[in-house]
Amino acid sequence: MRSEFLRLLFIIVSLALTASAHQGKDQPPSAANPASSGESSSRQGNDQKPSAPSAPPAGESSSRPASQPAGQPPVAKPDTDTYDPVSAQDDIDVGVFYMHKGDIDAAISRFQDAIHLRSNFGKPRLLLAEAYEKKGDKIDAVKSYKEYLQVFPKAPDAKKIQNKIEKLSGE
Repeated sequence: MRSEFLRLLFIIVSLALTASAHQGKDQPPSAANPASSGESSSRQGNDQKPSAPSAPPAGESSSRPASQPAGQPPVAKPDTDTYDPVSAQDDIDVGVFYMHKGDIDAAISRFQDAIHLRSNFGKPRLLLAEAYEKKGDKIDAVKSYKEYLQVFPKAPDAKKIQNKIEKLSGE
């Protein structure tokens, strides 16, 4: 009887470990481990408070591998462009988050990812130009402003952008 109990216990533990291993592959680490996401468990004390997330808003993991640091240039993507407006908008949202946070290089990377995902989208080009301008990179700012006007020639702010191009080119 005791050996049957141990065998049953072994099977249950094996199945639980297998299930948790599969769950960890399909979900980000914080979702696989509730204790790390701030949820309470029987092992955590009730006096522990979850810390505020320092990660960017939802969508951060949608197009950037977890192993790639935010400030690094994007990982080489396949040669085929995939039109993905939702992910492009997510990249823009995360890029704006990084701009407000003050991480201009990470914002630039995310705006470039958005352009790659949706090549006819003007908004990331405008934001990219503004990021380059904040960084002090006038050449790339002018280039991005010009690309914005090429993609969106009837932009309501076209005169303002043209003035910025002239001002940055003249300095």
